[in-house]
Amino acid sequence: MFVKPFRVKSSVQLKTSEKKKFRHLVEDTFSKNPEIIEVLPNKANVVATKLLPHNDSLGMIQIHSIDKVPLFITLESDNVPIPTVHTLWRIPDLLPRVTMPYVVLDKLLGGADLMLPGIYPNSLPPYWDTGDIVAICGTSNGAALAVGIWALSRQEALERGLKGKGIHIYQIYQDQLWQFGTKDKLPTLPPPNYQLNVESEEDAEDKPAGDNEAESSVSVGDGEAATEGGNVAVTEVEGDVENVTSQMEEVTISKEEILLEGCYRALKTSLKKTDLPILISNFYSQHVKPCCTESVEIKQTSFKKVGVLMKDLEKQGIIVIKEQKKGVQNITEVNFAHENLRGVKKLEKEEEEIEEEENIAVVQAFTCNAHVTKLFSLYGHKKGDILTRKKLREHVVAYIKSHQLADPNDKKLVRLDPLLSTVMKTRDLTAPWNQVVQKVESNCGKCYIVSLPDKFPITVKGDLPPIQFKVEKRTGNKKVTIISNFEVFGIEAKELAQKLQHIMSSSASVVPGVKSENVLVQGDARKLASKLLLEEYKIPKSFVSSS
Repeated sequence: MFVKPFRVKSSVQLKTSEKKKFRHLVEDTFSKNPEIIEVLPNKANVVATKLLPHNDSLGMIQIHSIDKVPLFITLESDNVPIPTVHTLWRIPDLLPRVTMPYVVLDKLLGGADLMLPGIYPNSLPPYWDTGDIVAICGTSNGAALAVGIWALSRQEALERGLKGKGIHIYQIYQDQLWQFGTKDKLPTLPPPNYQLNVESEEDAEDKPAGDNEAESSVSVGDGEAATEGGNVAVTEVEGDVENVTSQMEEVTISKEEILLEGCYRALKTSLKKTDLPILISNFYSQHVKPCCTESVEIKQTSFKKVGVLMKDLEKQGIIVIKEQKKGVQNITEVNFAHENLRGVKKLEKEEEEIEEEENIAVVQAFTCNAHVTKLFSLYGHKKGDILTRKKLREHVVAYIKSHQLADPNDKKLVRLDPLLSTVMKTRDLTAPWNQVVQKVESNCGKCYIVSLPDKFPITVKGDLPPIQFKVEKRTGNKKVTIISNFEVFGIEAKELAQKLQHIMSSSASVVPGVKSENVLVQGDARKLASKLLLEEYKIPKSFVSSS
């Protein structure tokens, strides 16, 4: 509803009588939650803003806010106050909450509704009806990410096998309505304590006949999002609600086991025969630590020292250690066929699973354009889809292997069939493996995924312009510095201007730019501004330009 910009028609402060009327409406709507009235204090100034959304068919929408914080959404057609995410952050249990994988958020921010397979089955409420308001949150944080209404009843959902559109999204964190307000950050709240929806006989008798049916075998898969007619679903796999619950349970292992698993993984996937002999200290720091699933200090374990850990591996018959000189020990041999190394796989770090970090991360990705869509459509992609470099290479390699295009006489070469030749734009009959992937990448559209702390990743299609500093001369030969292209990195113009004004001890103001707001600073601020962006905002150096 608020994914695209809207037009503000009017904004007025409610009179005392109007405010009382609205308070009574909210109390009646949420009569089971008396704490809702705490959101609308008696002495607070309530502002009613009328908006015209991008989709004119929805009609006029009224937003009630206090201190620029939007609290309730009211459609002109039904006059039912719907709480915003800000209200749900204050009263987390105001509405029933369902959970979804975080990977779905990017699609919701693009304007999609939430499909039923995109909801974790064990978070579904025991009963709901069409049009009921519902909150949506992630798996590890109870703070609402979105609010919407059910597109169908529970009985209809079960009849359809938990497939199809589930929730019409009204508002989502970081949409245009959120930006219209105070832009509060997502708080950290305890996740909902869901239990499987096992109903007693008495409860079952009070509910419609469809509710007692067993839920279909739909479970949340590996987190890959799939789209269905512009809406979001999660890949379906076989299983049931109990299987989903068991998969979500955390298994705790000791720190010693984490280190040993890291050693096994390092020996199997990281260390090469050509690296031998290697100092045990170098093996631990360069191979074992990066292969551990968690950061563990060896002093916090029963091993205490690296030498003791290596001796344990030697006792197992996995490695052979020889003392080069006193205090200097090398690993000289590795039994790669040892039973403890069987089945050990490389620690995967998916590029597309961008986690919240303290630093801003920028990952190059690729878009399916008309030229390459014929190839990637074989793997479920369509024009405009975004592929990480890893996923793109996986698809290219899978195509070559499935069509047996590897040259039997030279393993380094690939025989090009008509489709690969077209995608690569070449008339050659063969090409090296790496060149095939590089050619396909070069013929895809470019895009970048920017991961911001406390925010969701932003996808920028095309080239990502660096932050620019332009020094100009004004009247009286005075210099000013204009800074642009910083908003894509999550930096607000007003905040940046205030910090530069403090650092430079000179005037700094926000001025309109070509695509977004710029910051104008008196004097040559290139050096200090670059330092601020690199050290405080953690912008990658390649995206800070002083030219």
